Amino acid sequence: MSRIPPKKLPLSSSTIRRPAQPTHRAPQLKQTGPRGKGHEDGYLYVAGVRDPSKRVTEYRTEQDVCPICHTDRQFNKNLRLLVSPCYHKMCESCIDRLFTLGPEPCPQCGRILRKVNFAHQTFEDLKVEKEVSVRRRMADIFNKRRDDFESDRQYDDYLELVEDLTFNLLNDVSIPETEARITEWQRQNKSIIQANKHKAEEESMSQSKREEIERRAREERMRMIEEAERVERMEDERIKGEVTQALAKGETKRAREIEIEAREAKRLRAEALFKFVPPSLLSAQPQEGDVSHSPLSPSYNGPFIPIPYSDPDTAPWAGWYEPKGEYVDRRSGVMFVREDREGKVRGGGYDLQLFWEMEVRSAVEALGVEPLV
Repeated sequence: MSRIPPKKLPLSSSTIRRPAQPTHRAPQLKQTGPRGKGHEDGYLYVAGVRDPSKRVTEYRTEQDVCPICHTDRQFNKNLRLLVSPCYHKMCESCIDRLFTLGPEPCPQCGRILRKVNFAHQTFEDLKVEKEVSVRRRMADIFNKRRDDFESDRQYDDYLELVEDLTFNLLNDVSIPETEARITEWQRQNKSIIQANKHKAEEESMSQSKREEIERRAREERMRMIEEAERVERMEDERIKGEVTQALAKGETKRAREIEIEAREAKRLRAEALFKFVPPSLLSAQPQEGDVSHSPLSPSYNGPFIPIPYSDPDTAPWAGWYEPKGEYVDRRSGVMFVREDREGKVRGGGYDLQLFWEMEVRSAVEALGVEPLV
């Protein structure tokens, strides 16, 4: 018997079976009330101090253990624990496994977390980590200064408000109401917050610029000192040779003159080095006339202005020479005399009051005299 071949049916789109496509469902977010622990849009300001200078390192110990998968550092030498916004630790492997597809609840407290919200640990105590995080957030929002208030009382009330809100966040007291007050504050003071942030950034840039100028000035001064030492060595060799030649010729007087001239030249070079101001500092100093100083300020270098006298007949300057009963003088000699309980030093006639009177007179006796130059 011959086999009858199977009848071929025409292919159509309805007869072709395609593999079922997997359907991805968005994870169900756990809601526990407005601004609660399980709310996705809740407080997600995490810690983790980021230091550009690399001086603050990430905290880790040999006893680190992941509380989720229980992996320790003995099993995985490269174990790295990160801190969540709810301040629970997890290793990087568990974070990748749980939060790669999107927001998921925390395995320990149920709060909805995202992968990007985890940060490294800086401090050993997580309470300190939380306080640093909260205070950094509050400093970014409540950044008003004393100049923004009309009185000290208003400024004190503002500081008290900031501390009350910070206390609530640190101790989980009325979190929804506290977050609502912070949001309302941000809305009402948006322009002032941005202006103060911009001002703080400018001050930070100025400080960084000053530090860079001081660093360059130190380098320039070190190069100047090295060059001065090289010149001194060359001059010492030259003077030594000239003195030797003069002594060889029997010119003792000439040898002494050479030594005297060399000492004087060395003194002048030392004074010039002491007064040397690096060019970087000169360029950073304000030009003449840019900054005005009071005539009584040590930085004043303008024309002589005599100290005003209210009534010359009463001689108000006479009170300058009257020493006070006591002075805060912490020089070693004065401290030794003051602590001389047995009177060994005073036995020779030493009087501390006379010493202070001499110091006061030497300090004020030329205040009313116009300088010669």
